[in-house]
Amino acid sequence: MTDRLHHKVRVLVAENFDLIRIGLRALFKDHTSVHLVAETGDIANLFALVAEHRPDVALIDWQLSECVDTEHICKLTRLHPQTKVLAFSDCISESINLLAFHSGASGIISKHHSSQVLLSAIHAIHAGETWFSRDTAEPEQQQARSDPQAEIRCNDNIWAHPKFSNCERRIAFLATQGLSAKEISIRLDITEKTVRNQLSAIYRKTGVKKQIELCLIASQFDLFK
Repeated sequence: MTDRLHHKVRVLVAENFDLIRIGLRALFKDHTSVHLVAETGDIANLFALVAEHRPDVALIDWQLSECVDTEHICKLTRLHPQTKVLAFSDCISESINLLAFHSGASGIISKHHSSQVLLSAIHAIHAGETWFSRDTAEPEQQQARSDPQAEIRCNDNIWAHPKFSNCERRIAFLATQGLSAKEISIRLDITEKTVRNQLSAIYRKTGVKKQIELCLIASQFDLFK
């Protein structure tokens, strides 16, 4: 029994709605690989509970505060880097993926996913992986993508050493900072159409399809620093 407890992922839940917390409590109780160490519906208690229990993963409601504010996630990851943050949201878009990524979260998952996908996400980020832009993936696909290096290794000959123009590098760097195509065009004093065309070329060279995927590659391989 002691050995099994030792290998459990210790999870803290910070969720606004009582019914969701009750459901998560029941879910984790039924799974021997996860141990719920604490829960709260109040952002004011979040930091004290993390400091006290030192969870492996903090499952945090994206709208835990009255308005969407990533400052509490930034602060949490800064003060307690040993705790990985998995954001929990009603809806997920590319912009929300980017906000979560830049806040320091290790991933974000929709509240509409199945319990199996949620558990997969928890175990993935506990293992040091990320969980972004997977909102339409089925559990089987999630398992296939559980190694974040897998696609990179498969396409190594395509983008291991991609060649970029100076313009592409500037655009890629700004894109990884979360700027939109319009914001990049204003910053570089070029047309938005030019930015989008350059981004398409960058995506093709790196083998990604979305801006958040470009961010993940840049952070792992320092491509655009």
